[in-house]
Amino acid sequence: MTDTYLKRTGNRMKSTWSSIAFIVESILLLVFLAGSLAVLTQVFSAALNHSVESRTLDAATIAATSIAEHFAANPDDVAEETVLGDLRIVCKVSDEPRAGGVMRYADIAVYDIGGKTGGPIYTIATSRYESEDAR
Repeated sequence: MTDTYLKRTGNRMKSTWSSIAFIVESILLLVFLAGSLAVLTQVFSAALNHSVESRTLDAATIAATSIAEHFAANPDDVAEETVLGDLRIVCKVSDEPRAGGVMRYADIAVYDIGGKTGGPIYTIATSRYESEDAR
């Protein structure tokens, strides 16, 4: 079939150029698809990392808030360090004497045990006043 086309047209160059153009377009399409796949893979990977960080921060917020509520109810019953799953919660309690009572402060920091950062991922401070009559 190609031979009859060449005999009819007498133009061997035309079929060669169209074949080369098809190959070049196919290669460009393949490069574009590979690049698009690489970009989409990076986007989904970043989304997964943000999702994991969000879940960890959410758990840290809930844990710190729970300890703060426990401190507000009974400051003497709060543990200095608590481990919940992959989270380590550190609660530093300090007292400040005032006229007629004591102001109690709690600085709560949550650390990710398996995390990359050495610092706290969430901190919260709370306080409670206890009058001398209530003690």
